[in-house]
Amino acid sequence: MNKEKITVLRWFDIVILTIILIGQGIVNSTLLYLDMLKNPVVPYTGNGVEFSSLQNYQALANQLVWLFLACLYLLFRNFDFSVWFKKIRLTAWLPLQTIGIFLLIALAMDIFHLLTYQFANPAIPSLPGIFSKLDLSLILYSLLNGFYEEIFFLGICLTVKPEYQKWAFLYSLIIRFSFHTYQGLGAAFGIGILMGSIFYFLYKKMGQKNLLPFFLAHAIADMIGLSIIFYFWQ
Repeated sequence: MNKEKITVLRWFDIVILTIILIGQGIVNSTLLYLDMLKNPVVPYTGNGVEFSSLQNYQALANQLVWLFLACLYLLFRNFDFSVWFKKIRLTAWLPLQTIGIFLLIALAMDIFHLLTYQFANPAIPSLPGIFSKLDLSLILYSLLNGFYEEIFFLGICLTVKPEYQKWAFLYSLIIRFSFHTYQGLGAAFGIGILMGSIFYFLYKKMGQKNLLPFFLAHAIADMIGLSIIFYFWQ
């Protein structure tokens, strides 16, 4: 007799999936942050970390392994994946939604940088400099990473009973913050708390839930950085 598929996750499911998908990132980010404290550098502004093509492909392969393990766990739990599949949809509004979400979080991060870095954001290069660094490895990794992170934060973390969603949201902010600390606490706050909150509230306000524009907006941010103002105001 087939066991009935589950459509919501329990607290221990969230914790186990956090360990599988985000655990390595939290450990590495914490170690890098501690190393940063020992060897202070110019404060990080949110767009200055660069990786080689090889590192991008290695990160992509690493995430595929963790996604496979997470899928195995969910299969073991007899989870109904259609809960998420029906929220990943191609629509006529997708391009506008994606660009709108990206512009909103980029502008929010610019304002955050203005307030916290005293009107200076030296790590952000010019637009020609950004696009000249785009290559296949970065595009592929950004697309996967956009899916990887947001399927966890907006998919997994919110697939709980309605009465627990606010707690799951707060948990997701803490986790999002914790594996961005390698960029500095300021950037981790901006990405983890500010961007995470905007994504959550935009997603909750959607009439017909669609995760795809959030995946893509996140991917764009990974490719070109989270800024609008500073690309034109150097």
